[in-house]
Amino acid sequence: MRTGRAWVIGLCLPAFAATAEAQFLTSLFPGGVPGYGTEQGVTVQSRARPAYDPLGSRIDTVMVRPLLYESFGYDNNIFGGSSARGAWEIATRPSVLIGAENSQGSLGAFFSADDVRYLGEPSQNRTDGAAFLGGSSAFGRDTLTLAAGYLARHEDRTALDALPSDRPVAFTVVNLRASYAAAFDRVSATPLIEFNRWRFDNTTILGVPVTQAPRDRSTGQAGVTVRYGWMSGRDLLLVTRVLDTHYDFPAAGVASNNSTAWQVLAGVDYDDDTVWRYRVLGGVEYRQAVVASETTGIAEAEVTWVPSGLTTVRATVTRGIEDAAQTGLSSFTYTSAQVTLDHEYFRNVLLNASATVRQATFNQTGGQQFGMAFGAGATWLINQNARLSLTYDVGEVRNAHLPVGTVAGDFTRSLTLLTLRLGL
Repeated sequence: MRTGRAWVIGLCLPAFAATAEAQFLTSLFPGGVPGYGTEQGVTVQSRARPAYDPLGSRIDTVMVRPLLYESFGYDNNIFGGSSARGAWEIATRPSVLIGAENSQGSLGAFFSADDVRYLGEPSQNRTDGAAFLGGSSAFGRDTLTLAAGYLARHEDRTALDALPSDRPVAFTVVNLRASYAAAFDRVSATPLIEFNRWRFDNTTILGVPVTQAPRDRSTGQAGVTVRYGWMSGRDLLLVTRVLDTHYDFPAAGVASNNSTAWQVLAGVDYDDDTVWRYRVLGGVEYRQAVVASETTGIAEAEVTWVPSGLTTVRATVTRGIEDAAQTGLSSFTYTSAQVTLDHEYFRNVLLNASATVRQATFNQTGGQQFGMAFGAGATWLINQNARLSLTYDVGEVRNAHLPVGTVAGDFTRSLTLLTLRLGL
């Protein structure tokens, strides 16, 4: 079972994460739990360091890995407004990963909490939580994987497509998934089915109550990934998916946002432990909806360059169609690109920097949102049980041709955090 960055999800969440569903959920899923570990390859940040990684506690055949993050810092624009209003924040993030595996399969569970307190601005305080359980079982060369997860989160108004609410909007997601990886010599096929149930709490905008019931929805996905290995570590991929979205309580007098989408992507997965590793997929999505049907190009790409054992550069690109949060705006095309640099300055000092650009184009109005973010940080690996990190992130969002009041206005926001991580 992988350790390292894959199982310390609490600190790895981007400070300015997008709300696009697919990308958003993936960023919140933990590694180390069967059915949810999706990170490709090993980087300077994620690779195992026996001298500095917590040992965990073994109970018979079960490994228990607890972590605690305690952060203190300053957010200079917690409301994401054109007139910045800052506050000091204290964040506490405990988590535990429990796992067991043998030749027949593996089991994993992950539990976490995320409590953020803003000094002087209690209306922005929030407490989130997560629970995941998954297991895999081997049947000869084939593998069956079943997994389930529950997320209780808050939607920050500074994300793309977020409502201009007075405080973060609380929501929950229930996730169920099952897959079966079948191997046939050089060819493997992995059917997957997945279900998500979204529920949003009501909020206020400029003090006026606003129901969020029209956003409650259930989404289902069925697909298959076919992989052909033409050489060791080099595979051709074909991915097909059908996605269905059903809104439970559509707003009166507004057309339903229910939709069905078909996706086809093809590409290559290259990973033979050399300087370059990449997984690049491109294709097309056709989305049939009551409001309007549309076709667009989609992409999922991740490229990693390892010029030396001390440096890793990783680039990711995502493009697809997502459901909009605003009533009357049925969907938007979301595009995101990020470059991350990790460097081992000393054996126990790690440096990182990142740059992200994002764009949301609302398909019915032609309006757009643009986002940029830059981050830098340093981590001191004190010993096996403790490490200290200092991070700085700055981001901005700009709007073009969007109805006034549908989203938060233009803003710039920065966040500085000093974080102590403790593990056993």
